[in-house]
Amino acid sequence: MRTLVERNLLAGIGLLSMTRDKAQKIVDELTQRGEVQKGESKDLVERLIQRGEEERQSLRTLIHDEVKNALDELGLATKQDIQDLAARIDAQSEKTKE
Repeated sequence: MRTLVERNLLAGIGLLSMTRDKAQKIVDELTQRGEVQKGESKDLVERLIQRGEEERQSLRTLIHDEVKNALDELGLATKQDIQDLAARIDAQSEKTKE
């Protein structure tokens, strides 16, 4: 038997891959089984799609933050650091031309 954490993780992954067609199929099945009333189906599909997008955005943010933290720990130069350095080199080159 799967643990509660495993089931929640799998449910979250399912939400991440939720498309409108998938959501509609799930809701149609629930409607056929009598677990969802027909009048609620459209709203439920929209909520599933919205929740899937929220989960994807949350995962994107988490990944972005984790990658940023890893790069910070490594002490690597950022794009901004390189641009600042290039600007300083250009400014110094202009001074030596004068």
